[in-house]
Amino acid sequence: MSNLKAPPVYKVIVAQLAVTSFVAAISLIFSNTTTAYSALLGGLISALPNSYFALHAFRYQGARSAEKVVKSFMKGELGKILITLVLFALSFALITNLNEIALILGFVITHFVGVMMSGFINFSPSGNKT
Repeated sequence: MSNLKAPPVYKVIVAQLAVTSFVAAISLIFSNTTTAYSALLGGLISALPNSYFALHAFRYQGARSAEKVVKSFMKGELGKILITLVLFALSFALITNLNEIALILGFVITHFVGVMMSGFINFSPSGNKT
């Protein structure tokens, strides 16, 4: 059994959801409801697949589980890409009153926040904060 702890990736997901809500609220204040829900949808299209990846990526730990770790990462990444593609396709196909620019900007902003927050996670392999 390994004493390694998984990094607190939930902080990234929480930050992404917070930024998504913030962008949607700002869009609602300064624009209209179509822009706001399009931005919200774009943010969710980024955050939800990232949550799926996080669930799979950090399921296994340690050298004894190396093969499981690799397979889990690959399954998580493939699932993340497929979920993202399906959500975009469904959005464009099913929602008639959609602001495409707001949708894509919501996605890009939320994705950027996820990338930036990943760099700020304080992770120590032994679980000790330094």
